[in-house]
Amino acid sequence: MTPNAPRDAAPPEGARAAAPSFADVYEQHFDYVHRLVVRLALSSGSDHEDLVQEVFAVVHARLHAFEGRALLTTWLFQIAYRVVGAHIRKERVRRFALRAFALERHDDHQPPSAPGRIDGGRRARALAQALDALPMKKRSALVLFEIEGWSCAEIAEKMGIPVDTVYTRLHHARAELARRVARALKEETR
Repeated sequence: MTPNAPRDAAPPEGARAAAPSFADVYEQHFDYVHRLVVRLALSSGSDHEDLVQEVFAVVHARLHAFEGRALLTTWLFQIAYRVVGAHIRKERVRRFALRAFALERHDDHQPPSAPGRIDGGRRARALAQALDALPMKKRSALVLFEIEGWSCAEIAEKMGIPVDTVYTRLHHARAELARRVARALKEETR
């Protein structure tokens, strides 16, 4: 057990613990979840309070499924880990897209120079072509998650697939998109 983790005992072997109320979980474990989020997110440009609330939104939606086979703090850690990880990945893709579409200014007062706009245009074309070349299932998951801001659970529900399938599609879509963009940019410079 970590020194700052709230104390909660594991249920007796073979017994299923009664699901705690959301209000109790929030009150008893808010500080723990906040510490986890701050430590996991570090300085990823995020508002930690928003991430903590996102964790508790997942807890609220999934508390009925908590089976008590592990400590509640372990379950909370897993949720916080996934929420912060998704946020970090989303921020990375957002920054990449801003650079690719030349929407990010080079300084606070001047728009990008003409060569910068041309380079941004090349990246934008490569990104658009790479996105268009992705298979529909991967592209759909990527667009819904990264651009529309849907959660993996929402995507899974709307597409009628398991949440793990959404995670797999996102992973493969990001990797394939990066390869295709790099290849297109390399070919364009020849």
